[in-house]
Amino acid sequence: MVTKSSRWLTPKILIILAVVLFAGNGLYAVPVDKIFTSSGQILPGEEWENVFIYNDGTIVNMIGGDVDGIATYDASMVNVTGGHVNTLDSLEFSIANISGGYVYGASAWSHAIINFSGNASAVNIGARDYGTLNMIGGTTNYIGAIDSGILNLHGGLVTDSLGVQDFSIVNIYGYDLVKTSIGGRYGYGRVYGFWLDDTPFTIDLNSSDTYSRINLIPEPSSLIFLTFGSLILKRRR
Repeated sequence: MVTKSSRWLTPKILIILAVVLFAGNGLYAVPVDKIFTSSGQILPGEEWENVFIYNDGTIVNMIGGDVDGIATYDASMVNVTGGHVNTLDSLEFSIANISGGYVYGASAWSHAIINFSGNASAVNIGARDYGTLNMIGGTTNYIGAIDSGILNLHGGLVTDSLGVQDFSIVNIYGYDLVKTSIGGRYGYGRVYGFWLDDTPFTIDLNSSDTYSRINLIPEPSSLIFLTFGSLILKRRR
């Protein structure tokens, strides 16, 4: 993933220059980028180099098509239910809901949120710079966080590994949860147990820092059971 300044501003300048040059020669340039400043759609059959989404309240629904890069800003929102995206960067206070289609890489930056669920599939998803990624379903090879990113894992399938660095944290919600600091595919341990829908899971850790950044959070019924058990023990004493 790249920063807002290094990638997402440059294409806008290039588009303006291209339009001026082609217009001056009596030609018309075919746009390769799409800029949303109000709500809209990305439909099957559409192809865009980059898609930029701006302004509070802007909602873009991607139900198909092929996009090399999507970037969301302000308090905008993108809902991806189909199609193919190479990279998706959610920045500032925007939200990306990915519940279908294929995304090679997705990152939540600087207080933005990504919700990954449903039948979505990805190679790499994560959070950084105080961004938050919530995984409720879907499938990804890798998931990770750096620079104080936050991961909340409620479900889904991680086929390769989980990695966390710096001051990032991972909250895992389920029951019969266990984490180890040794073993696993990379030798740094693993976390396993059951999601709240009773699906068993095992996730290998791919760095030595990850183990200490994982918080295991029992499901509500487990907490109730533990509280009830504690009360019984107190009464017996």
